[in-house]
Order: sequence, then structure tokens, then C-alpha cells
Amino acid sequence: MMFLSAILLALLVGALLGGGFPRLAQLNLRWLPLLGLALAFRILALTGGLQGFGNTLTGEALLIFTYGILFAWLWGNRELPGLQIAAIGIVTNAAAILLNGGRMPIWSGALEAAGFSVADVARDGFHFVLQADTVAEFVRRGGLLGDVIPIPLPLIRDVVSVGDVLLALGIFATIVLSMTRPDAPLRRAEFTTSGLSAAGVSSMNAGVAYAGTLAGTAPGGIGPAIPAPESMVPEAQQVRRQSPYLRLARNRNFVLLWIGQAISFFGDRIHQVALAGIVASRGPGSEIEVGITFAATAVPNVVLGPLAGALVDRWDRKRTMVASDIARAALVLAVPFAIEVSIVLVYLIAFALATVSLLFRPAKTAVLPLVVDEDELVTANSATTVSETGADLIGYPIAGVIVAALSGIIGTAFVLDAGTYLISALLIVLMVIPHDPEQATGPMKVHDVWRDIVDGWQFLRRQTELFANTLVSMVAQLVVGAEVVVSILYAQHVLEPGSADYLQVYGFLMASVGLGSVVGGLLIGAVASRFRKGPMIIAGYAGIGLAMMAVGFVDDTLLALVLYFVIGAMNMLFLIPSITLFQERTPQRLMGRVISTRQSLVFSSIATSMAVSGWLASVVGPSTVFVIAGGACTLAGLAGLLVPAMRDAR
Repeated sequence: MMFLSAILLALLVGALLGGGFPRLAQLNLRWLPLLGLALAFRILALTGGLQGFGNTLTGEALLIFTYGILFAWLWGNRELPGLQIAAIGIVTNAAAILLNGGRMPIWSGALEAAGFSVADVARDGFHFVLQADTVAEFVRRGGLLGDVIPIPLPLIRDVVSVGDVLLALGIFATIVLSMTRPDAPLRRAEFTTSGLSAAGVSSMNAGVAYAGTLAGTAPGGIGPAIPAPESMVPEAQQVRRQSPYLRLARNRNFVLLWIGQAISFFGDRIHQVALAGIVASRGPGSEIEVGITFAATAVPNVVLGPLAGALVDRWDRKRTMVASDIARAALVLAVPFAIEVSIVLVYLIAFALATVSLLFRPAKTAVLPLVVDEDELVTANSATTVSETGADLIGYPIAGVIVAALSGIIGTAFVLDAGTYLISALLIVLMVIPHDPEQATGPMKVHDVWRDIVDGWQFLRRQTELFANTLVSMVAQLVVGAEVVVSILYAQHVLEPGSADYLQVYGFLMASVGLGSVVGGLLIGAVASRFRKGPMIIAGYAGIGLAMMAVGFVDDTLLALVLYFVIGAMNMLFLIPSITLFQERTPQRLMGRVISTRQSLVFSSIATSMAVSGWLASVVGPSTVFVIAGGACTLAGLAGLLVPAMRDAR
């Protein structure tokens, strides 16, 4: 059902984006006979399985051989966008089947969470219900790669594996991008030209033109150019108008990075919910232990940020990201074992996990300008930010379902999170990242690291627009700490009570921020290249501050939800251009340490706000805290108008 849904959704999205169905039949697919051979082996294996044949070595060999053929076909057509992702999905599913004698395991908790029973699987010769009493047994029997993700939704109710998700993503991407290729058949008036030459129609540069590029300069340089009628433009010179996101989706390296991050972001939400659950379940005093655990994840951002940036600027960025993902997978796997020994070990693991993430983030930020064109950088940052925000919006509810399904042995949730990190590492390995000639090389000494940290700070200090942006952010993002801490108090004590519990209202408020961030991020990524970054950043800070001040005067839940949506959208209005500005203004050799220095300063402001806001709310009330924090954010944004370098930043 999941694959059928992915195909139907892809066809719908491709059609809505102006794609043509006939174009799918024109794909130059290689080795098509392999698909028929794989189908034949699959039918033979399943038929034999119903007769008791699938439990033998021969049945296992047939299924593994089938998956091997499918992988070979997918890899042979890997130049098509999305099929590399699908190939990895095939490999992970094949591994689960190989570990279980030719059958796919379904985790019993996930089966129940999706609304199925063991009887529903009893008639299936390919699947079997996996029951395990320990994390080690769950891993040994391939539970990590089996069907462990419940989808308890009507019509598409299912239990799927990580490999199934990758396959669905690959199929979806292949269909949509194939239907909307620039050389696909054009609908009437759906093309752009670069004007008419003296001989008739001028030649066009290869690539994709934005909508609205018809206006230009006419031959001789006088007056606007006149678009050529469709009949006068050679077919080879007609170019489909494209969304910038579609253009970016054809960038193989970016897609590999984006999908890997989207999967690991989802794993992070599973980890966060499971970590809170496993610590909170320890009994009396666990509330303090939960607080210390999450506080341990914030300390490295303030203390070790500049050091991490200096190291990343000297290390190979691709290797740093791969090693970070592998290290995070190992640390996450250690949590359920560490908590059996001492809660202090969990604190140390949380600290170490946040420290390793400090190395990954600046490396990813530095790599992005190397794998996308400059005019696509804003869209790339938007897509990256939206994937993380989307994980907040969608990931937390799904994570709750998964953790509940795995509650019998909650440690398996950490195994699943570790798997998402390993998939991310594998996708990054497949990336081809251009060499950066400006990056420092050679032996590294302690004084070199200190000098690099100082160099990053001095560069940030000398760049007026970047330093002003950082100072403004330190003041403006006081509002973030206030929002995180005070929102639940606001839902509990200020908003008018209704049919929903205040905890549910709090969840809706956070979801509204996430939804606003997703919508705002997509819109900004699509149109931001038309506007200067400085005014967008200033408008974003002022907008989020005014919206937060308005929240302080509201006690109606519906209106509060609308304002929280605005806060999420305004957050993207300053965040995406700010990231892009730093990427464009900072040399690659300094990128990691400059970004980390900025993050350290901003996180220190957020941490301070979080520490003060709770106490302040108990003194003056949640609404007053929002007014104060929102006012500070608004004034900080407007102060940017007094700095020409920030105000005029392009």
C-alpha cells in the first residue's frame, strides 16, 4: 500500500507541477529484462513459501537473489534521480530477510500500534511476527531493518521498514523529476526564451529559466525583448519553467545530503521522546534527572562551539560528517545499557552526543555552498531548514507512536535512531564533494587550533554585516528562550480553558510554530532571491517580536494559534537569509569556525533567556514575559536599520 500511495502521489504532484505522463514512457531505462527476471524469482519464492519451501535455504536464496537483481537494475539506472536512494532501500530490506531465513520480520509492538493482529500475519508466508525480550535479541534478528514503523492511518494502514521508506522516497523522486524534466514536452506558453536575434531566434544557454525572464533587451539594446511565438522557437530551444526546488532536486549531491538529514532528523525525535521516557520512568526524583539530561545537551553549544568550528575547518568535511554520524549511532546505542549502570553515564552520553553534533553542523553548513550553485543557496538553506522543522511538526507525533509501540523494550527505540544515523552516513559517502582549495591542511598543533579560533572571531568582528547580524540575533533570540519555557505556563494559566487539556493546547501551539516555519520556509526559498537579505532579516526579527508581544495580550486559544503560526513564519524570514548571508560572505577556509562562533554566542543568549524566563514568569506572569521578550526582539530588529551594512545586505 505504501508503494502504491507513493506512486499515485508522485503522479499527482508531477501533474500539478506541469509534468507530462507521456514522458515517463520515454525514459531510457537499461536492463529491463532484469525486472522480469526478478519478478519471476519473486513469484517462485513466494509460491514455494506457501508450500513450506520458503523456510528452506533454497527459498532464502531465491529471495536474496531477487533483491540482488533489483539492486543491480536500480544501480544500473542510478543516473535517474531517486534510484540510488531506492537501491539503498533494497539493500536494507535484503539484509533483514537474509538474517531471518528468507522472511521479513514485523515487530509485534508496531503491528499492534498500526491496528493489526498476529492473525493478520499468520496467512502471510513472507512476513513473521518478531518478538524479542532484549535489545540484543532485537538487533540480532534484524529488527532494526525489519517492519518497525507503524502507520495507523485509514486507507494507508501499514507497518513498514526503513528500507520501504527509502524505496518510496526513491520512487516518488524518480517519477516527479522525470515528469518535470526541462526537456519534457511543453504546454502552450510554458517556455522561456532569451529574446530574438538578428537572424530570428537567438540561441539559449542550457539550463532552466525562471518564470518572468521573458523580459530582457531587444536586439540593438533598445526597448524590451518580444517573446517569440511558440511556433518560431525550435523545440530544442524551449525550456520548461521550473520551481527552484525542482532545479535543486536534480542536484544529486544535495538530494543525498537532504534525504540523509531528513531521516536522521526523524531519528532524533524518536531519540528525544525515548530518552525522556527512559529517564522519567526511573521513579521519584526523575523530573530533576530529565532536566539535567537535556541541560547536558545545551552546554557544548556554548562552551565548545568555536573549538568545533576550528577543527572542522581543518578536517575533511565529508569524512567529518560520516564519522560524526557513526559516532552518534554508537553513542545512542549505548544509552539503554548506560542507564542500567548509572544515570551519570546518561548525562555524559548526552553531553558527548551534543558535542559530536557540533562537529557535524558546521561541516554541513560549509559543504552546502560547494555542492549547489550560488543562486540556489537560499533555496537549499530553505529546504534544509524546512526538513528539520517538518520533523518537529510530523516527527514528534509519529515518534510518540513508535516509542509507545516499542515500550516493551524501549531500548529498541535507540537502536532505530542509531540506524537513521548510519543511513545518513551511507548517503553522505555516496556524495561527490568538490575539493576546497582554501581549506587548511597539514599537521595541527594546539596553538594552531587556538589561532584558528581567534581568526574566526576576528573575521566575524571585522565583517560589519555579519557581526551586526550576530549581535542583533543575541538580543532578538531572547524571545526563543522565553517561548520554550513560558509557552506551557501560558497555556496553563492564561488561555481560556476549553474542551482540550492545557497540555494538548501547548502541543497545538508548538505545532502551529512548526507549521508556520514549514510554510514560511517554502515560500521564502521560492521567492527570496528577488529581495535583498538585509531587509528580510530586519523584517523577520521585527515580525516575530511584534507577534510575540501580541501573544501577551491574547487569552483566546484560536487567536494564539494564529499568532504562533506567524512566529514560525517570521522565524524563517530572518533565519534563512542569515544562514545564506554567512555562507556567501565567509571564505570556505573559515566557514566552520565563524558559524560555530556565531552559534556559541547566540546559544548563550538563548540559554540565559531560558534560565531567567521561568523565574520571571513566576514574578510578573507569562503574558508580561512575552511582551518584554517580544519588545526586545522588535527593537533589536529595528536597530538593524541603523547599520547600513546590515540594512543594505544583498
